[in-house]
Amino acid sequence: MLPEHTLNERRWRGIAAAPGIALGAAFVYRVAAEGPPPRSLGPDADLDAECRRLDEALAAVHGDLVALKAAAPGSVGSALSKIFDAQVLILDDAAIRAQVREMILRERTPAENAFFAVVSWAQQEIMRSKDLYLREMANDIEAVKSRVVHCLLGLPAPHDHTLTAPAVILAHTITPADIMSLQQGLVLGIVAETGGQTSHTALLAKSLGIPAVVGVGVDVRLVRPGTQVVVDGYSGVVIIEPHADTVEFFERKKAHTRSPWPKRLEAFRELPAQTRDRHTVKIMANIDLAAETELSLAAGAGGIGLYRTEYLYLQHGQYPTETKQRAIYRRVAQALQGRPLVVRTFDLGFDKASPHATPDPNPALGMRGIRLALETPRHLIGQFHALLAASADGPIWVMVPMISGVEEFATVQRLWREAKAALSRRRIRYDRKSKLGLMIETPAAVQMAPELARQADFFSIGTNDLVQYTTAVDRGNSRLKRLQHYWHPSLWRQIATVIKAGHRAKIPVGVCGEMAGDPLTIAPFVGLGIDSVSIHPNSIPSIKALIRSLSYTDSKQVARRVIACATADDLQEIVKDFYRRTQSRARSQKPSRRKS
Repeated sequence: MLPEHTLNERRWRGIAAAPGIALGAAFVYRVAAEGPPPRSLGPDADLDAECRRLDEALAAVHGDLVALKAAAPGSVGSALSKIFDAQVLILDDAAIRAQVREMILRERTPAENAFFAVVSWAQQEIMRSKDLYLREMANDIEAVKSRVVHCLLGLPAPHDHTLTAPAVILAHTITPADIMSLQQGLVLGIVAETGGQTSHTALLAKSLGIPAVVGVGVDVRLVRPGTQVVVDGYSGVVIIEPHADTVEFFERKKAHTRSPWPKRLEAFRELPAQTRDRHTVKIMANIDLAAETELSLAAGAGGIGLYRTEYLYLQHGQYPTETKQRAIYRRVAQALQGRPLVVRTFDLGFDKASPHATPDPNPALGMRGIRLALETPRHLIGQFHALLAASADGPIWVMVPMISGVEEFATVQRLWREAKAALSRRRIRYDRKSKLGLMIETPAAVQMAPELARQADFFSIGTNDLVQYTTAVDRGNSRLKRLQHYWHPSLWRQIATVIKAGHRAKIPVGVCGEMAGDPLTIAPFVGLGIDSVSIHPNSIPSIKALIRSLSYTDSKQVARRVIACATADDLQEIVKDFYRRTQSRARSQKPSRRKS
């Protein structure tokens, strides 16, 4: 158990952005944010030369970013290295360049002052957006602005000093370019005041294996350089000046988590997720990046149950080409060696919006998922082409997000058939048994589940959004945290409705989302007859062990009681009581070598 607060110890809580434990000295990373000194050009100044100076600086920074991208280590992967393309796009933005040149010529403003003013205005506009992804783009813009201004002023890169010894990096904002500029072997952990789980920094930290906590909302400049810091990338906790007992606790935790799962669970990885009375549930993995396939297989996944392809878009800053997508999907399908790969089509909008999209007044209820895809269907068709072509290398199931009715899915099915016909005309091989399914994420889809089940090849229940839309609680609103849970009886009744509708139509029903990996939900899910759960790879061995300790008969009984509940408190107590009564048996249970 984590020791209580001590007199000098300070604890911050943020967002767990990249897993792992880091202990080390603080390195306060400061990026000069001040603008260039105010000045104007004289009446005899060569304004065309000033514009040329701007172009040369933009070209020089462009070259620096390309070099950083090329220097990205193999562990980052070619996809993640393209994070830097987002900054290159800002440099190449014709509208920004035109506004800067106009300010130079019209107001006789030096290039550095004009660039700083124009880009700062663009940042302010973006920061007013309700869109989380757009707001996080402001970090990329800040990095570009600093680099260009420093180049125009003839100054070195905008960093106070260089990392020379292993340390935990504390920063207001730190971008992927900043991380790549440091000696990565010396970065023990990252703590940032800003950022979120889907930020470029979080993606890069995960890929590099650097524990990270972002969004701490505390001025890190108040921390004295060299101060001892603990970073818990699992829980999102940061501890400044930890007591000796706290350090000992986290050193033990770090030692126990060198492997993604405890040693006692190793034996469960290769065993089926089968209850004591021989009822089997498929355990699949959720991934954001192709590189996570290896970890998923090592954890014992029966396949990939959710491949979030929108991160391909976010990493490129645009829709990747059909050829690029096909190569990535093929790589994952081949690595799975016949195990199913369930791919979600681009789920852009809301918290993962296109940088070029028109802001929605209410993004959660706006143009997102399949609505956005059907507005520009050529991108969806291109993705269908790539997925179908890759299906020749392994079974691929395709599912579309945010379906709310039969008409929407019928349109998707038509595009799917057209994609198949196009590949046949081009004599491109594909698996003619490839499945097309949909995500159940709205109460409307739940109500239409019987009709949708007659059209779809499978269902996947997206619990994160289904909770949000069922309870009318914005999952991004911190003021509503007390209501952001998945114990509302209405949610469980909807899940039961969807499973029943799917099974009547003889199609499999899976569940993905945060609640699928919560041990407390597993018994009710098993009892309701869910066919598969798709979870983070690190959770697979423990969920397998839990399922193997359960009885399907007992789980059905607790599921019936859950569906009959009237309050969230009663529902949780029923589930907790069930586990309390079976705890002694679960503790004594040892993994058998029975494979089936």
